[in-house]
Amino acid sequence: MLRRPSPLAAPAVEPPAEHGETLAGLVSSIEPLPVTAPTLRAYEAFSANQTLYAIAIVDVNSVPVGIINRFRFFELLSRPFGRDLLTHRAITDVMDSAPLVVDERMSLDQLSEIVVDEGNRYIFDGYIVTRDGGYLGIGTGYSLMRRLTERRQTILYHLAHHDGLTGLPNRQLFGDRLSQALAHAERYHRILAVLFVDVDRFKAVNDSLGHAAGDQMLKGVAERLREGVRAHDTVARLSGDEFALVLTELTEPLDAEVIADKLLQSLRQVHRIDKKDINLSGSIGIAVFPHDGRTGGALTRAADDALYYAKQFRNTSQRYSASMVRSAADPLLEFSTVRRALDFGELEVHYQPQVCAGTRALYGFEALVRWRGSDGFRPTPQLIRAAEDAGLISAITDVVMREAMRRLLGWRRGPAPHARLAINVSGVEMRDGALLPMLCRHLAETGFPPDALELEITESSVMRSDASSVAVLDAIKQLGIRLSVDDFGTGYSSLSQLQRLPVDAIKIDQSFVASIGDQGNGGVIAQAIIVMAHSLGLTVTGEGIEREEQAVFLEGHGCDRLQGYLMARPMAPEAIDAFLADPGLRR
Repeated sequence: MLRRPSPLAAPAVEPPAEHGETLAGLVSSIEPLPVTAPTLRAYEAFSANQTLYAIAIVDVNSVPVGIINRFRFFELLSRPFGRDLLTHRAITDVMDSAPLVVDERMSLDQLSEIVVDEGNRYIFDGYIVTRDGGYLGIGTGYSLMRRLTERRQTILYHLAHHDGLTGLPNRQLFGDRLSQALAHAERYHRILAVLFVDVDRFKAVNDSLGHAAGDQMLKGVAERLREGVRAHDTVARLSGDEFALVLTELTEPLDAEVIADKLLQSLRQVHRIDKKDINLSGSIGIAVFPHDGRTGGALTRAADDALYYAKQFRNTSQRYSASMVRSAADPLLEFSTVRRALDFGELEVHYQPQVCAGTRALYGFEALVRWRGSDGFRPTPQLIRAAEDAGLISAITDVVMREAMRRLLGWRRGPAPHARLAINVSGVEMRDGALLPMLCRHLAETGFPPDALELEITESSVMRSDASSVAVLDAIKQLGIRLSVDDFGTGYSSLSQLQRLPVDAIKIDQSFVASIGDQGNGGVIAQAIIVMAHSLGLTVTGEGIEREEQAVFLEGHGCDRLQGYLMARPMAPEAIDAFLADPGLRR
């Protein structure tokens, strides 16, 4: 327990050193004044050094007993007869006899708590740092706040560029590293290789042992891949059980195949998980620069194609060849089509307005992905299923998040200053480690306000949340983002389950809304959901509203927000611009 220092006999607080980053680097070794010194000594010290912030007063044992703040000191001198009285007053009369005294081992987090608890007083007054009870130096609140800001920025950058589970570079950083390696290889005529690695039958192992064991397995795979390459090579986790490597400074293409075989051999070694011996294998696709492609996109597509062929046999590696190019028309190769949809910009983000119940004033927009292929728009559910199966759902969310945040910021600066943004995320993303870093990166890059963002997760996904998924949800909540349960009423949730999850809102599934007024029981169920949600402090959105009677029913029973074709269909950004320009729109 932290204790505030007492006047004159202020013992330093000595927390354990393991509580985080300590005060090292924030301490200025300023010569203290003895408690017997005349006040004139403080005046001379401040006059000689215009940057001197504060001076500590110590007793004969070098134990701090007070502090003199520069600004308070000169404020005292500015009073009538202040300078005349200076030489006649003891230094104990002008010092603060209840300074903040902390041990050098105190963590920054603990010190910042004290500063905030005291209403920022110590930002202006400074604090004394001790070592084993003796005076060590002076610290300032400004330097503390600057260090905390720098540390948070460093943490945010790391989260945005690294996988939360394994600590490996994520897809974003992998792309950056590959671009840099390609530029170097192009300039100096070197050979490099891209390897895509997939753990064979990981889903079956993960389902049988549980997600916690699956996470341990992925950490083990990451470590073996790291150990199997050189320090200047890159090992990244793209999503799920999909890893990627960039091997640089190769002598010939065959080097990549030799390294791939060594990695496969390492993966085949027994994995010890929860006191069980687990046998794994992997499949690896290889693409070499400049033989198989000269750009990052070309090499990753080639490696992906080679990986597909390797997975037909499992426990092997395949080097890319032209015969491996796959037809997008083959339904069995749908995941390859999704990859190309991402690479060739076939995904679009449309926006469906949400309004406040009762007033029908604009509340915000839900961002919805649309897939425009060469033959026109394709069904979105098909896209999502294929993306989840291929381990590409996070890549799609990445596209939607980046585009939607930038677009909403533009509308918030113009015709819709209070509009909020809702984005759907998959339950898979809560387990593959990609969601939280992705969120942090886009919030940092766009400056989008977290409290204007709401993530929608299907009821079935939320109810299947394990400890690691709940931890991700908690971390998202800590960022200030709202969480909503989508398609509510179709799963197997209960009050106790909802209470344990950090959710803020629910969306009544459109199947119940559709039957309102059609002699079905959808109205009764919708009413019950609203009452239950409000009893838990949750807000409620009715979606799929197509008729006025449905909207009136939901409003009459306290529903908070409305969404559906009655208000507006999902629209492309250009159509939303026209929608917002309507002078009759309630804002």
